[in-house]
Amino acid sequence: MVPCTLLDALIGDPITLIAGVMRTPFLPFILIVVVAKAARYSFLALGVAAVLA
Repeated sequence: MVPCTLLDALIGDPITLIAGVMRTPFLPFILIVVVAKAARYSFLALGVAAVLA
């Protein structure tokens, strides 16, 4: 099993690099990242809560 942090680095870092190369506007990019991270950690918390329940 691949640790989440390694998987995040393998997927998230190239996406950030591509967004920079494509000159993605800063504010929309930050909003997308914040929403995606919030969703990711919400699903992670729900999964942990379901396992512990």
